[in-house]
Amino acid sequence: MEQILKESNQKTAIEIIQQLIHNYGATSLSHLGLLGDKKVFISKDQKSAFVYREQGNKLVVLCDPIGECSFEKIIEFENFSMSINCTPCFYQIDDKSKLLYEKAGYRLFKLGEEAIVELERFEITGKKGAKLRTKRNKFIRQGYQFEVKMPSHSLDLLNELKKVSDEWLDGRDELSFSVGSFHFDYVSNFPVGLLRNKNGQIIAFATLPVQGENMTIDLMRYLKELPYGAMDMLFVSIMFWAKENGFKNCSLGMAPLANVGLYSNATLIEKSAKMIFKYGNSIYNFKGLLTFKSKFANKWESKYLAYKPYTLLSVITSLYCLVHGIKSFNYITRFRKPLKKNIKIG
Repeated sequence: MEQILKESNQKTAIEIIQQLIHNYGATSLSHLGLLGDKKVFISKDQKSAFVYREQGNKLVVLCDPIGECSFEKIIEFENFSMSINCTPCFYQIDDKSKLLYEKAGYRLFKLGEEAIVELERFEITGKKGAKLRTKRNKFIRQGYQFEVKMPSHSLDLLNELKKVSDEWLDGRDELSFSVGSFHFDYVSNFPVGLLRNKNGQIIAFATLPVQGENMTIDLMRYLKELPYGAMDMLFVSIMFWAKENGFKNCSLGMAPLANVGLYSNATLIEKSAKMIFKYGNSIYNFKGLLTFKSKFANKWESKYLAYKPYTLLSVITSLYCLVHGIKSFNYITRFRKPLKKNIKIG
Protein backbone atom coordinates (compact mmCIF):
# COMPACT_ATOMS: atom_id res chain seq x y z
CA MET A 1 0.00 0.00 0.00
CA GLU A 2 1.18 3.49 -0.81
CA GLN A 3 2.49 5.56 2.05
CA ILE A 4 1.56 9.22 2.38
CA LEU A 5 3.91 10.76 4.92
CA LYS A 6 2.59 14.04 6.28
CA GLU A 7 4.02 16.74 8.51
CA SER A 8 3.32 14.67 11.65
CA ASN A 9 5.81 12.05 10.49
CA GLN A 10 8.53 14.21 8.96
CA LYS A 11 11.42 12.35 10.61
CA THR A 12 10.41 9.15 8.85
CA ALA A 13 9.92 11.01 5.55
CA ILE A 14 13.35 12.63 5.72
CA GLU A 15 15.01 9.30 6.55
CA ILE A 16 13.36 7.64 3.53
CA ILE A 17 14.39 10.52 1.24
CA GLN A 18 17.98 10.32 2.48
CA GLN A 19 18.06 6.57 1.84
CA LEU A 20 16.67 6.96 -1.70
CA ILE A 21 19.23 9.68 -2.46
CA HIS A 22 21.95 7.35 -1.19
CA ASN A 23 20.68 4.44 -3.32
CA TYR A 24 19.72 6.25 -6.54
CA GLY A 25 21.53 9.57 -6.50
CA ALA A 26 20.06 13.05 -6.26
CA THR A 27 18.88 15.88 -8.42
CA SER A 28 19.79 19.53 -7.84
CA LEU A 29 16.54 19.96 -5.87
CA SER A 30 16.45 16.75 -3.83
CA HIS A 31 17.80 18.56 -0.78
CA LEU A 32 14.57 20.58 -0.57
CA GLY A 33 12.86 17.39 0.53
CA LEU A 34 14.72 17.89 3.82
CA LEU A 35 12.94 21.17 4.57
CA GLY A 36 10.07 19.32 6.20
CA ASP A 37 7.47 21.62 4.62
CA LYS A 38 6.14 19.09 2.10
CA LYS A 39 4.25 15.82 2.03
CA VAL A 40 5.85 12.66 0.67
CA PHE A 41 4.25 9.86 -1.33
CA ILE A 42 6.15 6.57 -1.36
CA SER A 43 5.56 4.10 -4.19
CA LYS A 44 4.40 0.56 -3.43
CA ASP A 45 7.87 -0.89 -3.94
CA GLN A 46 9.43 1.97 -1.92
CA LYS A 47 11.78 2.84 -4.78
CA SER A 48 10.33 6.31 -5.45
CA ALA A 49 9.39 9.29 -3.31
CA PHE A 50 7.22 12.10 -4.68
CA VAL A 51 7.75 15.30 -2.68
CA TYR A 52 4.69 17.50 -3.11
CA ARG A 53 2.41 20.19 -1.74
CA GLU A 54 -1.35 20.38 -2.06
CA GLN A 55 -2.73 23.66 -3.40
CA GLY A 56 -6.45 23.75 -4.04
CA ASN A 57 -7.23 20.72 -6.18
CA LYS A 58 -3.63 20.39 -7.40
CA LEU A 59 -0.85 18.17 -6.10
CA VAL A 60 2.33 19.99 -7.14
CA VAL A 61 5.36 17.69 -7.19
CA LEU A 62 8.81 19.24 -6.89
CA CYS A 63 10.96 17.91 -9.75
CA ASP A 64 11.09 14.25 -10.75
CA PRO A 65 10.50 11.63 -8.07
CA ILE A 66 13.46 10.98 -5.82
CA GLY A 67 14.74 7.49 -6.59
CA GLU A 68 13.37 5.61 -9.58
CA CYS A 69 11.60 7.70 -12.22
CA SER A 70 9.48 5.64 -14.61
CA PHE A 71 6.20 5.72 -16.50
CA GLU A 72 4.70 3.27 -14.01
CA LYS A 73 5.68 5.43 -11.02
CA ILE A 74 4.16 8.54 -12.60
CA ILE A 75 0.89 6.69 -13.20
CA GLU A 76 0.92 5.36 -9.64
CA PHE A 77 1.15 8.88 -8.25
CA GLU A 78 -1.50 10.09 -10.69
CA ASN A 79 -3.88 7.37 -9.50
CA PHE A 80 -3.29 8.43 -5.91
CA SER A 81 -4.00 12.05 -6.86
CA MET A 82 -7.24 11.11 -8.55
CA SER A 83 -8.30 9.06 -5.53
CA ILE A 84 -8.38 12.27 -3.46
CA ASN A 85 -9.96 14.30 -6.30
CA CYS A 86 -6.77 16.18 -7.18
CA THR A 87 -4.84 16.74 -10.40
CA PRO A 88 -1.06 16.23 -10.34
CA CYS A 89 1.57 18.41 -11.97
CA PHE A 90 5.36 18.29 -11.85
CA TYR A 91 7.56 21.36 -11.42
CA GLN A 92 11.13 21.48 -12.79
CA ILE A 93 11.40 18.02 -14.34
CA ASP A 94 14.55 17.15 -16.26
CA ASP A 95 14.96 17.07 -20.01
CA LYS A 96 15.93 13.39 -19.89
CA SER A 97 12.61 12.37 -18.29
CA LYS A 98 10.17 14.52 -20.26
CA LEU A 99 9.24 11.69 -22.66
CA LEU A 100 7.92 9.67 -19.71
CA TYR A 101 5.48 12.45 -18.83
CA GLU A 102 4.39 12.90 -22.44
CA LYS A 103 3.71 9.16 -22.62
CA ALA A 104 1.58 9.53 -19.47
CA GLY A 105 -0.55 12.23 -21.17
CA TYR A 106 1.08 15.39 -19.82
CA ARG A 107 1.93 18.52 -21.75
CA LEU A 108 5.21 20.32 -21.21
CA PHE A 109 6.06 23.96 -20.71
CA LYS A 110 9.70 24.98 -20.65
CA LEU A 111 10.31 26.93 -17.43
CA GLY A 112 13.89 27.97 -18.05
CA GLU A 113 17.35 26.47 -17.79
CA GLU A 114 19.40 25.20 -14.87
CA ALA A 115 22.85 26.78 -14.69
CA ILE A 116 25.58 24.21 -14.07
CA VAL A 117 29.30 24.66 -13.59
CA GLU A 118 31.37 21.74 -14.86
CA LEU A 119 34.19 22.31 -12.41
CA GLU A 120 36.99 20.77 -14.47
CA ARG A 121 36.33 23.49 -17.06
CA PHE A 122 35.99 26.34 -14.59
CA GLU A 123 38.85 28.85 -14.77
CA ILE A 124 39.30 32.60 -14.34
CA THR A 125 42.49 32.81 -16.36
CA GLY A 126 42.86 34.68 -19.62
CA LYS A 127 40.75 37.47 -21.05
CA LYS A 128 37.43 35.73 -20.40
CA GLY A 129 38.03 35.46 -16.66
CA ALA A 130 39.68 38.87 -16.23
CA LYS A 131 36.79 40.58 -14.42
CA LEU A 132 36.27 37.78 -11.92
CA ARG A 133 40.02 37.46 -11.39
CA THR A 134 40.38 41.19 -10.73
CA LYS A 135 37.53 41.20 -8.21
CA ARG A 136 38.86 38.14 -6.40
CA ASN A 137 42.38 39.56 -6.15
CA LYS A 138 40.99 42.86 -4.80
CA PHE A 139 39.07 41.16 -2.01
CA ILE A 140 42.06 39.01 -1.07
CA ARG A 141 44.30 42.09 -0.89
CA GLN A 142 41.76 43.85 1.32
CA GLY A 143 41.78 41.01 3.83
CA TYR A 144 38.50 39.26 3.03
CA GLN A 145 38.52 35.56 3.83
CA PHE A 146 36.56 32.59 2.53
CA GLU A 147 36.02 29.31 4.33
CA VAL A 148 33.66 26.35 4.29
CA LYS A 149 32.21 25.11 7.55
CA MET A 150 31.14 21.47 7.60
CA PRO A 151 28.18 20.17 9.64
CA SER A 152 27.43 19.88 12.43
CA HIS A 153 27.35 23.63 13.05
CA SER A 154 27.67 25.33 16.39
CA LEU A 155 24.79 27.36 17.79
CA ASP A 156 27.04 30.45 17.70
CA LEU A 157 27.59 30.05 13.95
CA LEU A 158 23.91 29.43 13.27
CA ASN A 159 22.97 32.56 15.20
CA GLU A 160 25.52 34.59 13.24
CA LEU A 161 24.11 33.25 9.98
CA LYS A 162 20.59 34.08 11.15
CA LYS A 163 21.57 37.73 11.67
CA VAL A 164 22.75 37.91 8.06
CA SER A 165 19.61 36.13 6.85
CA ASP A 166 17.30 38.41 8.83
CA GLU A 167 18.97 41.52 7.41
CA TRP A 168 18.70 40.09 3.89
CA LEU A 169 15.00 39.33 4.36
CA ASP A 170 14.37 42.84 5.71
CA GLY A 171 10.97 41.87 7.05
CA ARG A 172 9.89 39.90 3.97
CA ASP A 173 8.48 36.40 4.36
CA GLU A 174 10.59 33.50 3.18
CA LEU A 175 9.71 32.08 -0.22
CA SER A 176 8.93 28.39 -0.17
CA PHE A 177 8.44 25.15 -2.09
CA SER A 178 11.13 25.38 -4.78
CA VAL A 179 13.74 27.37 -2.84
CA GLY A 180 15.50 26.86 0.47
CA SER A 181 14.62 28.89 3.55
CA PHE A 182 16.53 29.64 6.71
CA HIS A 183 15.84 27.22 9.55
CA PHE A 184 18.45 25.90 11.95
CA ASP A 185 17.51 22.25 11.33
CA TYR A 186 17.66 22.72 7.55
CA VAL A 187 20.92 24.71 7.39
CA SER A 188 22.55 22.23 9.78
CA ASN A 189 22.37 19.51 7.10
CA PHE A 190 24.88 21.15 4.77
CA PRO A 191 28.34 22.65 4.41
CA VAL A 192 28.20 26.46 4.42
CA GLY A 193 30.48 28.74 2.39
CA LEU A 194 31.31 31.91 4.34
CA LEU A 195 32.75 35.23 3.22
CA ARG A 196 34.21 37.30 6.07
CA ASN A 197 35.52 40.86 6.00
CA LYS A 198 38.90 41.84 7.44
CA ASN A 199 37.30 42.11 10.91
CA GLY A 200 36.10 38.51 10.77
CA GLN A 201 32.41 39.41 10.34
CA ILE A 202 30.33 37.19 8.05
CA ILE A 203 28.99 39.40 5.25
CA ALA A 204 27.65 36.68 2.95
CA PHE A 205 27.08 32.93 2.98
CA ALA A 206 25.64 30.08 0.93
CA THR A 207 24.56 26.59 1.92
CA LEU A 208 26.08 23.82 -0.20
CA PRO A 209 24.02 20.61 -0.40
CA VAL A 210 26.25 17.76 -1.55
CA GLN A 211 25.10 14.78 -3.63
CA GLY A 212 28.02 12.46 -4.33
CA GLU A 213 30.34 14.21 -6.80
CA ASN A 214 27.84 17.03 -7.34
CA MET A 215 26.83 19.98 -5.22
CA THR A 216 24.36 22.86 -5.32
CA ILE A 217 24.53 26.48 -4.21
CA ASP A 218 21.25 26.64 -2.36
CA LEU A 219 20.43 29.31 0.22
CA MET A 220 22.26 32.62 -0.39
CA ARG A 221 22.15 35.50 2.06
CA TYR A 222 24.17 38.70 2.47
CA LEU A 223 24.25 41.99 4.37
CA LYS A 224 22.71 45.14 2.94
CA GLU A 225 25.95 47.13 2.81
CA LEU A 226 27.75 44.58 0.69
CA PRO A 227 30.90 45.68 -1.17
CA TYR A 228 30.57 45.63 -4.95
CA GLY A 229 31.65 42.25 -6.31
CA ALA A 230 31.38 40.40 -2.99
CA MET A 231 28.96 37.77 -4.35
CA ASP A 232 31.29 37.17 -7.30
CA MET A 233 34.06 36.61 -4.76
CA LEU A 234 31.89 34.17 -2.80
CA PHE A 235 30.88 32.18 -5.89
CA VAL A 236 34.39 31.99 -7.34
CA SER A 237 35.72 30.84 -3.98
CA ILE A 238 33.04 28.15 -3.75
CA MET A 239 33.93 26.90 -7.25
CA PHE A 240 37.62 26.63 -6.45
CA TRP A 241 36.90 24.92 -3.12
CA ALA A 242 34.58 22.41 -4.81
CA LYS A 243 37.08 21.75 -7.59
CA GLU A 244 39.93 21.22 -5.14
CA ASN A 245 37.80 18.80 -3.14
CA GLY A 246 36.98 16.55 -6.08
CA PHE A 247 33.47 17.66 -7.00
CA LYS A 248 32.47 17.39 -10.67
CA ASN A 249 29.51 19.73 -11.03
CA CYS A 250 27.98 22.65 -9.15
CA SER A 251 24.36 23.64 -9.79
CA LEU A 252 23.42 27.31 -9.51
CA GLY A 253 19.70 26.62 -9.81
CA MET A 254 17.31 27.59 -12.56
CA ALA A 255 17.30 30.84 -14.48
CA PRO A 256 13.53 31.32 -15.04
CA LEU A 257 12.41 31.75 -18.69
CA ALA A 258 16.01 31.54 -19.95
CA ASN A 259 15.95 30.62 -23.67
CA VAL A 260 12.20 29.95 -23.58
CA GLY A 261 10.25 30.40 -26.81
CA LEU A 262 13.29 31.04 -29.00
CA TYR A 263 12.99 28.12 -31.40
CA SER A 264 10.58 27.36 -34.24
CA ASN A 265 9.14 24.31 -32.45
CA ALA A 266 8.29 26.33 -29.32
CA THR A 267 4.64 26.32 -28.30
CA LEU A 268 2.52 29.45 -28.45
CA ILE A 269 2.57 29.59 -24.65
CA GLU A 270 6.38 29.43 -24.62
CA LYS A 271 6.57 32.20 -27.21
CA SER A 272 4.30 34.29 -24.98
CA ALA A 273 6.62 33.55 -22.06
CA LYS A 274 9.49 34.96 -24.12
CA MET A 275 7.68 38.29 -24.08
CA ILE A 276 7.32 38.07 -20.30
CA PHE A 277 11.10 37.59 -20.09
CA LYS A 278 11.63 40.62 -22.30
CA TYR A 279 9.11 43.02 -20.79
CA GLY A 280 8.69 41.64 -17.27
CA ASN A 281 12.31 42.20 -16.34
CA SER A 282 11.49 45.35 -14.33
CA ILE A 283 9.38 43.20 -12.01
CA TYR A 284 11.29 39.93 -11.69
CA ASN A 285 14.81 40.83 -12.91
CA PHE A 286 14.96 37.70 -15.10
CA LYS A 287 17.81 39.13 -17.16
CA GLY A 288 19.85 40.08 -14.12
CA LEU A 289 19.61 36.57 -12.70
CA LEU A 290 20.57 35.02 -16.04
CA THR A 291 23.49 37.44 -16.46
CA PHE A 292 24.83 36.69 -12.97
CA LYS A 293 24.66 32.92 -13.38
CA SER A 294 26.20 33.15 -16.85
CA LYS A 295 29.40 34.47 -15.29
CA PHE A 296 30.05 31.01 -13.89
CA ALA A 297 27.93 28.40 -15.69
CA ASN A 298 29.38 26.51 -18.65
CA LYS A 299 26.49 24.09 -19.09
CA TRP A 300 22.72 24.65 -19.25
CA GLU A 301 19.96 22.06 -18.85
CA SER A 302 16.31 22.69 -19.70
CA LYS A 303 13.65 22.39 -16.99
CA TYR A 304 9.96 21.81 -17.64
CA LEU A 305 6.54 21.96 -16.07
CA ALA A 306 4.49 18.82 -16.79
CA TYR A 307 0.76 19.43 -16.58
CA LYS A 308 -2.50 17.87 -17.71
CA PRO A 309 -4.19 19.42 -20.78
CA TYR A 310 -6.31 22.51 -20.11
CA THR A 311 -4.92 23.03 -16.59
CA LEU A 312 -1.94 25.33 -17.29
CA LEU A 313 -3.43 28.57 -15.97
CA SER A 314 -4.64 26.99 -12.74
CA VAL A 315 -1.29 25.19 -12.32
CA ILE A 316 0.68 28.44 -12.72
CA THR A 317 -1.65 30.08 -10.20
CA SER A 318 -1.04 27.21 -7.75
CA LEU A 319 2.72 27.51 -8.20
CA TYR A 320 2.65 31.25 -7.55
CA CYS A 321 0.66 30.69 -4.37
CA LEU A 322 2.99 27.93 -3.17
CA VAL A 323 6.19 29.92 -3.73
CA HIS A 324 4.80 33.07 -2.12
CA GLY A 325 2.89 31.41 0.70
CA ILE A 326 -0.55 32.53 -0.49
CA LYS A 327 -3.52 30.36 0.50
CA SER A 328 -5.86 31.77 -2.13
CA PHE A 329 -5.36 33.94 -5.19
CA ASN A 330 -7.27 37.06 -6.22
CA TYR A 331 -6.28 38.28 -9.69
CA ILE A 332 -7.66 41.76 -9.14
CA THR A 333 -5.87 42.50 -5.86
CA ARG A 334 -2.65 40.76 -6.93
CA PHE A 335 -2.16 42.74 -10.13
CA ARG A 336 -3.71 46.07 -9.24
CA LYS A 337 -0.24 47.36 -8.24
CA PRO A 338 3.16 46.47 -9.72
CA LEU A 339 5.01 43.74 -7.86
CA LYS A 340 8.29 44.57 -6.14
CA LYS A 341 11.49 43.85 -7.97
CA ASN A 342 12.87 41.58 -5.26
CA ILE A 343 10.26 38.88 -5.84
CA LYS A 344 11.90 35.70 -7.12
CA ILE A 345 10.43 32.55 -8.59
CA GLY A 346 12.09 29.18 -8.39
